[in-house]
Amino acid sequence: MIIIDQLTGSIVMVISAIIIGIGAYGVTSSRSLFRQLLSIEVIFNGLLVLVLSLLSFNAIIATYFGIVIISVVSAEVIVVVSILVAYMRESKSVSSEDLEEGGV
Repeated sequence: MIIIDQLTGSIVMVISAIIIGIGAYGVTSSRSLFRQLLSIEVIFNGLLVLVLSLLSFNAIIATYFGIVIISVVSAEVIVVVSILVAYMRESKSVSSEDLEEGGV
C-alpha cells in the first residue's frame, strides 16, 4: 500500500487548487466556447488529481477510480465538442455572447 505523508498530501492539494483556479480563470475570462470547454476540462483534471491523492491509501482503488473518471470525462468531451461543432456550423460563430443574445 502506498501512503502519502502529510507534507506530500498538502503539496498535492495546493497544486490541485492552483490547477482548479487556472481553469476557473479560463472559464470566466474567455468568450470562446472551445476555450471555456478546455478550461472546464482543466478543472476536472484538478479535481481528479485531488481525489486520486485522497484515495492513495489503496492503489488499486485509485487506479480503477481514475480509469472510470477519465473514461466518463472523455465521453462527455466527445458529446460536448460534437454539440459545439453543430452549433458552429449553424451560427458560424463560437462566441458565448451569441448564446446570451439568442436567449439560450
